[in-house]
Amino acid sequence: MRFRSSGLGKQELKGNIADLSPVGGDLLVMRIDTYEPVQWHLRAGIQFSDISTILKAMLKPSVLSLVIRAIFKLQENPQEPEDIMGEF
Repeated sequence: MRFRSSGLGKQELKGNIADLSPVGGDLLVMRIDTYEPVQWHLRAGIQFSDISTILKAMLKPSVLSLVIRAIFKLQENPQEPEDIMGEF
């Protein structure tokens, strides 16, 4: 995964999802460990209302086709562009 932080300017953080677990009655906590350019441990709390938004976004045809392609091409090693966040 890639992230941007306003404190790092245009530099991207690269990391991996380390855990996703329920906390309390209505919160999913996603833990992300970054490895480049710094080693940080990030946490994001996902509420019930966020889950429906995420699922709706995942069902968009363009996103769904990307997810399906990713599932079937997991064993390939795709080449990522250097700066994927620059277009946002």
